[in-house]
Amino acid sequence: MATTTATITLASLDITSNELAFSNSATLTNAGTIVGITSTSGLGRKTTASTNQYTLFYADEYTADKAHKIYLANPSTTKEEFFVVNIDDEPIGRLYAGDWALIPWSATDGVKAAFTVTMAATWATGDKAVFDGVTVTLGATETPVAFAILAGAAEYPNFTAAVTSSGVVTFTAKNSNDLSLIEEGTTSDDYVVTTNGNGTGTVARTVAPVASANDIKITPGQAANTVEYMLLGE
Repeated sequence: MATTTATITLASLDITSNELAFSNSATLTNAGTIVGITSTSGLGRKTTASTNQYTLFYADEYTADKAHKIYLANPSTTKEEFFVVNIDDEPIGRLYAGDWALIPWSATDGVKAAFTVTMAATWATGDKAVFDGVTVTLGATETPVAFAILAGAAEYPNFTAAVTSSGVVTFTAKNSNDLSLIEEGTTSDDYVVTTNGNGTGTVARTVAPVASANDIKITPGQAANTVEYMLLGE
């Protein structure tokens, strides 16, 4: 069993009328147990390139409602530099140069978008389908099922794919905060089919997404800010 201890010490000679000296520690354990936490993301460091919002941890990638802890630190030595800490789009505070935080995190999942593409009619060698920036091109096996197998085997940056023997491909978003609008029908702008024959790829949404409100994000106050971060959990 791993043993991980977090300690905080607060000390000041003049913040109150009397000297402040306070220290406390906790052994971090899995939820509802005395078993020490068993995993960590490792300490990471990211330098941002703009003042856009960045996601550090996606809630969908971690077990929901456990005793996760998030460590964040601003290693800057320039006093004006800060970033806003957000749980999803809700700001909870700023970390200025030298500041750090250890916060509990409940990684509640959302609902991931899913849709199907049904291949039908007559396909020809060289027919193509484009989705999520990936182009799939049909070779010499000119059947709807063959094309579905190709589409289902491709690697997509934001979706996973699985294919049935009947020529239907199911696409599922990798995270619930992908709220892409999947246009339905044979002329979908999201899943684009180009054929030499009359092959079709009909899109039908099967699961509407519900965003997770628990992703850990930062919003830099300056373009080039650096953040250190780590997840401790189970």
